[in-house]
Amino acid sequence: MTELQHAADRVEPVTALDGAAMGRRAVHRVRARRAALTGVGALAAVGAVAGVWQGTSTGGVVSPASQDVPEGWTPVAVGGVRLAVPPGLEPTVDGVWEQGPDDEGGDFVQVQAAPDAPLAPPGSGLTPTDVRIPGAESARYVVEQADDPTVVQDFLGKLQVTLESGDVVQLSLVWVDGAEGEAVFSDLLGTVSVDEDAGTLPDPDGTAVLQPLDGYAAGVPEGWETAAFLGLEYAVPRGWAADDGVADAFPAGSRMRSASADGSSALTVLESGDVAGWPDSIASSPLEPASTFPLDGADVVQVETRTEDGVDRTTAHLRREGGRGYIVTVETPASAEGRGLTRQLLGTLGFSGAADQVPDVQDLPELPTSAVPDSWSELSPDGTGLQLALPDGWEATAPADGIDWSAGRSGETVTVVAGSGDAPGAVPAAGYRYDVPGADAVVIQQGDDSTADGEPCFRGTVELRQGDDTVVLSYTGPRGEASQERFGSLVRSLRVSGS
Repeated sequence: MTELQHAADRVEPVTALDGAAMGRRAVHRVRARRAALTGVGALAAVGAVAGVWQGTSTGGVVSPASQDVPEGWTPVAVGGVRLAVPPGLEPTVDGVWEQGPDDEGGDFVQVQAAPDAPLAPPGSGLTPTDVRIPGAESARYVVEQADDPTVVQDFLGKLQVTLESGDVVQLSLVWVDGAEGEAVFSDLLGTVSVDEDAGTLPDPDGTAVLQPLDGYAAGVPEGWETAAFLGLEYAVPRGWAADDGVADAFPAGSRMRSASADGSSALTVLESGDVAGWPDSIASSPLEPASTFPLDGADVVQVETRTEDGVDRTTAHLRREGGRGYIVTVETPASAEGRGLTRQLLGTLGFSGAADQVPDVQDLPELPTSAVPDSWSELSPDGTGLQLALPDGWEATAPADGIDWSAGRSGETVTVVAGSGDAPGAVPAAGYRYDVPGADAVVIQQGDDSTADGEPCFRGTVELRQGDDTVVLSYTGPRGEASQERFGSLVRSLRVSGS
């Protein structure tokens, strides 16, 4: 959504690329809440480019703001303005009010700093209308109606207020029902005035400052059971049970999950090998800063919570300084009791000595393999640098975008991607090695997964590293021992060309 905003601000509309429709459909797919949470880009992208949105006019200048608050509305002050928020909307991040997590609607209001956001981008067909806002240097608005039955929200109204300081504040209202949205927006305009004492909004392009996690307390509650997984110590209430089903999930051995007897709460730990870019690669938005808590020996602790369908999902990224990284997910009911349980579970976390040990390829166990059947045929796919053997009856297929070579038969596929200068540096703790002739190192992962169509499958991947280059081979087949054995034979057949 942010990329759409940047594109809309900087280029002329392109007929073949309907940014407005793309933006609205994205909001439709992930609901307005997630769109609002992305900050400036999300809301501004909705209707930012000419397309499904049709410019409308209320027929003239709206009457000056009356400052009368409609019955049931909530007065608020933020970002240099004062306004009232329609009933049914709840505050979420700074400057955003939306329908609650259990409401499937998409109505919301957002106030944001908008120094460079065009109210009517070139080619949009919109004509801003002047309106007098008490205390403002100037103010203009536009309203837009959707002409697409596939989108959720039918109405978008945007008001830009220029303060005497020169700062520009934008108020946006997105509403599911078009006629109702136009009436609500008209009422909203009548509540707006400048308030120099209103708190400033975070800079969406700034750096987020992690906030202390409220209610956090370190320690293991009495009666809880302690355990450890790949170097991360944790504890769960007595009566919780391990979910053995996740142990075989791809990549097998990389995660654990423990859940309450009624299934309403759970703790999942995933060992992550992709931690070199933390914390920059996981930085949160200044509009919705993540939280943190003290953890001995950690150099990254970042916590974020999302609420959906009555469930709080809290994700904590943790990294032992100089060691391993983990992604911890806690699921609890979206209630005060559930949030308290989340804090208790996070409070039990700690590192054991194994967290200091970043594995090398040679530390991994060797993958058990099966002999290559005599009936298999050897081949050397062009441009991959690999030699391999496949069962009779397999045929080369047209590779998808980003794939260099592929082959398969009903229910099974093999793909190869040849890279250059992008050999991964991290070695997963839950993986295998194998000595492939001609390769400097080989990292293998396998486990139960799902296809792009959602069908269950077995998946195996082989990363062959040679200098700074890497070649990745992937195999998918039906779940079960037969596919695992076939994958083992495929691995045993591998050679780097020229070796």
